[in-house]
Amino acid sequence: MALSFNTRFVAPGGEPAPATVDGGLWPLLVVKFGRTGTLSDLDAYLEERRIWLERREPHVCIIDAREVHMPSTQLRQRYIDWLSAHEALLRQWTLGTAYIIQSPAVRMMMSVIRHFAPLTTPFVVTASLQPAAVWAAERLHEAGFACAATRIRACYAVPSS
Repeated sequence: MALSFNTRFVAPGGEPAPATVDGGLWPLLVVKFGRTGTLSDLDAYLEERRIWLERREPHVCIIDAREVHMPSTQLRQRYIDWLSAHEALLRQWTLGTAYIIQSPAVRMMMSVIRHFAPLTTPFVVTASLQPAAVWAAERLHEAGFACAATRIRACYAVPSS
């Protein structure tokens, strides 16, 4: 069984930073971003994401960005640069990514990011967690991870497909 853990980055002063990475349902990786974030926060997340990628195991990612407001140009460019630099690992090991985005402005930003760093793996954008979990479970099931798909459906109380 794969090792999994939850990481909550902690900002100076001991307050939770705006990113959590949860591998408790591996091969599902769930990332949750808060309302605000700094370049340091993004770099910490990207380093954590790199470590998960370097496990070199197929997985699906849910990125919950419901609380995100429009990130700065600097943050968007850093993310685009990271996606481009890690494109080969992402393509090889990421079975797909479900983005949970409610803000029309953030949805537009994702379109811009996809233009500059085209995603080479399947993805979906949803407004809530349940359809993202359904999609993630379907991707895992299609890739031969039926047990993981069943665990995800049970955890998120979604019906079998």
